[in-house]
Amino acid sequence: MRQAQVSRGLVVALILTSVALICCTFGCSSTGRTEGGTGASRVRVAIVPPGFTSPFHVAIKDGAFAEASKRGWEIDIVAAEREGDFAGQVAVVEQEVRKGVDAIAINPIDAKAIVTAVRAANKAGIPVFMHNLITPVDNGEVVEYIGYDQWSGAAKLAQYTCDLLDGEGEVFILTGIPGFHANRRTQGYRWGLERWCPGVKVVGEQTAEWEREKAVNVATMALQQRSEIDLFYGNSDEMGIGACIAAEKMGRRVNEDIWCVSIDGNDVTLDLIEEGRTTATLGVYPNLMGGVVIQQMEKVLNGEDVPYILETPSIVVDATNVSDYRSGATWIEPKPGLPELDNGLPSGEYAGR
Repeated sequence: MRQAQVSRGLVVALILTSVALICCTFGCSSTGRTEGGTGASRVRVAIVPPGFTSPFHVAIKDGAFAEASKRGWEIDIVAAEREGDFAGQVAVVEQEVRKGVDAIAINPIDAKAIVTAVRAANKAGIPVFMHNLITPVDNGEVVEYIGYDQWSGAAKLAQYTCDLLDGEGEVFILTGIPGFHANRRTQGYRWGLERWCPGVKVVGEQTAEWEREKAVNVATMALQQRSEIDLFYGNSDEMGIGACIAAEKMGRRVNEDIWCVSIDGNDVTLDLIEEGRTTATLGVYPNLMGGVVIQQMEKVLNGEDVPYILETPSIVVDATNVSDYRSGATWIEPKPGLPELDNGLPSGEYAGR
């Protein structure tokens, strides 16, 4: 009988160990601050992106993980199964709150849906940060918003488009999942075209939900219906890449009779720019942004004041400056800024114009 009990005990222990390993991909503990081997308290934080489909969110993860590791922190980097799963993201945040993390940073899929999770963290006394976002959510307390101005970034790409097409041509826009990210990136780009090159016309706009394969399909249909399209603008790099893949399959020559521009500055996009297989990206330094999130968390946990809005830089990256962007030579230290409201009006450097 005792042998059977011991066997059952070993089985239970093995099962619990397996579950723990699954949950602790990036390091975890039963409470937010745990006692280390020397008796010193250990910090545990969480980063919650919309998902890991995009290399952009993977780069933020890598940057945050590297900075947390330097400090000996434990870090959970977790996301909902699908990037459009609003309820799933709320559930992920609430799970981290129950774990008792010391701070949490969220890149919300939907600003309204995430309020429930923000309030849960507030109730637990956990500082909440938002990253890749400087548009305040409707309710709940957020310590700091960290990100670039999306309208201004999109407007920069519009100005680049005007120069590229010499003020004349046809553009098709690939948008992300409807929401403030897609709104600001689309509206800022359209505004820039109307302001600087009214001869460049937007001949179509359709969502590809941030994904490369969906962008391939949307761009293919667009070119079949209107072969005169000169340039695709994607709200994200993955969609811009997908558009260029579609164009190549249809016999178009990238950077000769078709161009693709997009937003993110992911490593894979930089590779394709160097290979001449896509045109340009708005580089927003996702890896460095992830590191900044951890740096700002540390300040707050140490009792320091931080700005409500911390604006990170953005720059148009093409074959002429891709090496400098990769090396970080173009990076400018983040600075306190103003909120970017989802109101259809210019923000950042273009506010009031």
